[in-house]
Amino acid sequence: MKLKPDAVAKWESTLRELEYISDDDHIIEHTQGDRWEMMSQTRGNFFFTNEKFIFVGGLTGISNFVVKYSDIKEMKTVNVGGLIPVIPTGIRVVCRKPDSDKTLKYKCSVMKRKEWIQFLSQKAGL
Repeated sequence: MKLKPDAVAKWESTLRELEYISDDDHIIEHTQGDRWEMMSQTRGNFFFTNEKFIFVGGLTGISNFVVKYSDIKEMKTVNVGGLIPVIPTGIRVVCRKPDSDKTLKYKCSVMKRKEWIQFLSQKAGL
């Protein structure tokens, strides 16, 4: 979903206030989707900036994440859903935790996931 210029400006301002992006970073792509953790689903927005992959969702913000493309190590398609995940819209993003040897895993659900995997793979150099 293409954001209108005024929406881009508003979101960029918000992302800067949250210290998710720098003054030099800008939104280049956007889509809506969900983040899945265990059996909980949080609806929100995925932003693709010049430097980062960002999810902003939910009322509390605890499901938000920010990942530098250079920290993404692996991606694969997965199914999402409740007890038995059967919805074929998921992407598991495995990334390096900044300043650590540990990894973080994020399960994202988006329409047109093959296109987003291709986009992220290109940005991450995979």
